[in-house]
Amino acid sequence: KVISMPNNIVSINNELYNYLNDVNYGMSKPQFNHLTTIVNGLINLPGTKTLSEIAENVYSAKDKSCICKFLSSSRWDDNLLNRNRINYLNFFLENNIVPESVGFLVIDDTVNSKESAKRMQGLSYNYSHTESKNVWSHCVVTSNFVTADKSIPLEYQPYYKEEFCNRVKKDFKSKVDIAKDFIISFKSPSNCKKVYCLMDSWYTSNNLIETALLKGYHLIGAIKSNRKISPLGISLQLSEFEKYIDPNTLDLVTVKGKNYKIYTYEGNVAKFPNAKVLICYEVSKDGFESPVYLMSTDILLDSETILEYYLHRWSIETSYKYFKGNLGFDKYRIRSIVSIERYFLIVFLAYNFLELFRITVSHKTLNTIGKVQKHLNNLMIKSFVCFIYEKSKQNVNLEDILIELKIA
Repeated sequence: KVISMPNNIVSINNELYNYLNDVNYGMSKPQFNHLTTIVNGLINLPGTKTLSEIAENVYSAKDKSCICKFLSSSRWDDNLLNRNRINYLNFFLENNIVPESVGFLVIDDTVNSKESAKRMQGLSYNYSHTESKNVWSHCVVTSNFVTADKSIPLEYQPYYKEEFCNRVKKDFKSKVDIAKDFIISFKSPSNCKKVYCLMDSWYTSNNLIETALLKGYHLIGAIKSNRKISPLGISLQLSEFEKYIDPNTLDLVTVKGKNYKIYTYEGNVAKFPNAKVLICYEVSKDGFESPVYLMSTDILLDSETILEYYLHRWSIETSYKYFKGNLGFDKYRIRSIVSIERYFLIVFLAYNFLELFRITVSHKTLNTIGKVQKHLNNLMIKSFVCFIYEKSKQNVNLEDILIELKIA
């Protein structure tokens, strides 16, 4: 019979402690203890990582009610802590980007399903792409900055329906408004020669295109089949124009091991005066898949580069998988939007640490967030063994050790 190690966490990794201390703006000692406790638990505990489990298994944790009060009513400025987080990331990027790099600001949203929740604030029906239906949930708009092998979650903001905002006297912002704010506030690292905004068809709009161009960024986004183009001065929806394409005129492009047949159009796209549009068919053993339509405001890029750049958008989907599968981003049971938004901030702090650790650590094998977590988990187990060893050297009674470890 295999006996697994207990989940108890008796210390915090030095790098994690120093990182949280660097972004901290001056919390009291008890407040900082709650912050380090929650982040430590999110990174190192297996399973669902609820606040109850963190309270039960982290040596430094107070009881669950104290942790909940820290999130709901403790007097600390989460907006200031978030600004410090962003400033820390900006400083890191400024000093860790290869000169002349191309950077990508990826914007999308995700939903945290809460089907059984009744009293949790801010819930509404939002469309889930994974479930292909509207689900009772919180919707969170986020941004990632991607360059080379780096993918760093930057901004986050929950999207609330207008009626809820009116009820709680909160300024309403649409998802496009939130995305616009992300583009405006983004600080591009000076080493980046170009920045492209990447988004799916829900966000690709003239509003965001103009916002990006005013910041000096180009936009590459998916567009819907009903978007109109004007070949030879004739206005047609993409789905209609596609019927007239001769398959023999398509270009074959290979990107990341996959073959695509592509038709390239340059000209007016709806109300935007001049852009490139790609009609992309992924080639499979059974023929062509249904087309994907991509638009680039940078008309100097060739079709292969546009497609290659757009595929960086997938990094944000990967980050959502890590957020939920590894860090409990959607596992909260707290009710107030103050607590929930503070919880989101703490999860982002945890993810940022893991990604920065992955980038800077010398171990080449730690090339994913999951592997970094496993490495830190091993360090946690070592500290657990060392804790018991030191206590035994001090002749501490076994029962007292079990009580300290919360496993009596």
